[in-house]
Amino acid sequence: MLSTLALYLALSWVQVQTDTFVVKSSVGEERARRVVRELEAFHQLIGTALVFKKVQLPDLPIEVLLVSDEALLTELSPVYNGKRVRVAGYYERGQDRDFIVLSANTHGNLTHIVYHELTHYFLSRSLQPRPAWLNEGLAEYFATVDIDDDAAYVGGLSQERLQLLRTERLLPLKDFFGVDDRSPFYNETAKANVFYAQAWAFVHFLTHGPYKNEFHSYLTDLARNEVKFSDYVKTDLSTLEVEFENYVKLRMRTVGREKLKISSEGWTMTTHPIEDADVELAIAEVFLSGGRLDDARKRLEKVAGIDDEFPRASYYRGVLARITGEGNPREYFVDALMDPNLGPRAAVHLVQLRELSIPAVRRALEQAATNDTHMADVYWALTEIYLDDARRALETIQLTKNAAPAEPVTPSKEPVASTPEPVFTQYTEGEGDHFRYELLSESGTGPKAVDAHAPFFPEELLKEKLRGRVVIDVVISDDGEVTGLFLISAAPEVFSVLGTSAVRDWKFEPVAGKIRVVLQFLP
Repeated sequence: MLSTLALYLALSWVQVQTDTFVVKSSVGEERARRVVRELEAFHQLIGTALVFKKVQLPDLPIEVLLVSDEALLTELSPVYNGKRVRVAGYYERGQDRDFIVLSANTHGNLTHIVYHELTHYFLSRSLQPRPAWLNEGLAEYFATVDIDDDAAYVGGLSQERLQLLRTERLLPLKDFFGVDDRSPFYNETAKANVFYAQAWAFVHFLTHGPYKNEFHSYLTDLARNEVKFSDYVKTDLSTLEVEFENYVKLRMRTVGREKLKISSEGWTMTTHPIEDADVELAIAEVFLSGGRLDDARKRLEKVAGIDDEFPRASYYRGVLARITGEGNPREYFVDALMDPNLGPRAAVHLVQLRELSIPAVRRALEQAATNDTHMADVYWALTEIYLDDARRALETIQLTKNAAPAEPVTPSKEPVASTPEPVFTQYTEGEGDHFRYELLSESGTGPKAVDAHAPFFPEELLKEKLRGRVVIDVVISDDGEVTGLFLISAAPEVFSVLGTSAVRDWKFEPVAGKIRVVLQFLP
């Protein structure tokens, strides 16, 4: 009799992929394609309904496991307070990619939990910063979405939330707007339930009530810059509070769901069968992202038994070796450099291990940077390699100087006049999440930044509260594009690549000229 493992591996697994999602399914191609359409429809809904046109998605697609085997679903179930909890689906945020695990035995669309977490996923790449009421309110609002073949229905009501709002006292809006991730209304279960319900209802009120246009403008502008909600909905708090309470008590139940057309334009699906090793490795990745190291190790051992020369598996064996201190992670990461998707990540790990002179590491990182990777650690790793190059060059120069005395220099008869340094005058400034910038020119005027998006700020530098200052001369074309960059200074040096990479993609007013950008990194 087949074991449970042999049984689910004997099933025909298929993979359906778009640029944003990869669905691995044990229940056939048709169901997998349906799940992809639902996920892409949700993605499109976020982009069209909230006008988040500049969402920067991660390099690796979200991986989805659509599983029918009950034993495997039990094994994959998330662990809370030491116990496995069976759910229809859940979202797992990983270090290298994110995951969704879904039960193929559940009828209907994806679970509201997945929609809630996916909203956070897309909002985190769209709005910086975003107040807690908006962050949770939008996630709760889109958790009620129902998706059909070519349409999405938004604005559905949560009976559980409505019941809670009827029995509990609402927070005064002044306190409601002041809730953040340190507040008891965000962290203590009973109080958080009230806050989440009120956040959902308030977003519903703004989306379907009298301030619909103002709320739309607020979200549109918030996707570009930091703006204040009070600058858009200018009604005084007491009036707004009365209107909101009346909406919840009297009108909310009468508001019908809004139907939004969803099309597949802009994305395509590819389908192909996958091998047993791919299935085992996908399961191992989920375990590794969830911190279940023993389970991940067992799966990786099974992958090795199926295919011992698998670059993607080598990467995760290296990650496991670094976490546990067992084995030689260097060898694993060197093997993983061959993987087209995980090669740059393996290169980052090797740089962290101070392996700075491997040519394949440099090539993988430079290729990823050329492709405008969103992985900030790639730029940090390149900076480390370039700094090492500079140190080696300085050592060579010093050795050369020590080996042979310098030739005496005969001064010229006529002194050469030095060119005076240009004087730059600030003509505008701006700021965003963890950064501030000044624009300067010799004339005191110049093109202003239309889109000065935040530079990548590696998490480890933020934790260290490391500040940086980068000075860059920039040449701007008459259509506002950056056509030339020259790094003047960077302190510390680690910010040089991070600063130039950001400014290279900035957009300016359509005025040709040469300006100086002073960019400060603020933890």
